[in-house]
Amino acid sequence: ASRAYKIFQTPPSIIKKPGESVVSEIYCSHNVSIFERILWYKQNKRGALKYLGYLNRNFPYPEDDVKEKISFGGDGSKYSSLNVSTVSENDSAVYFCAASRHSTTESH
Repeated sequence: ASRAYKIFQTPPSIIKKPGESVVSEIYCSHNVSIFERILWYKQNKRGALKYLGYLNRNFPYPEDDVKEKISFGGDGSKYSSLNVSTVSENDSAVYFCAASRHSTTESH
């Protein structure tokens, strides 16, 4: 039997002016006890997908090329927020999250 894991993300959309920031407005949550990390992605207008990083039990791991712009809040095991500082037109995109287990084979 396959399990259906559910992950929830709010809100459906956010409108910001250039120069404003998105702080604790984009949330992702789940209730799957074996999942310890929440991953974040960005999909631009052309459909290109970009991995932004993840939050693992309070420890954020943003990708190097976005860490000045993107940050994560939350505990990673149940919920996370995505923060975007000083938005510009390039930040207009679909942001979405996923949840996963921590792999012991990784370096961190």
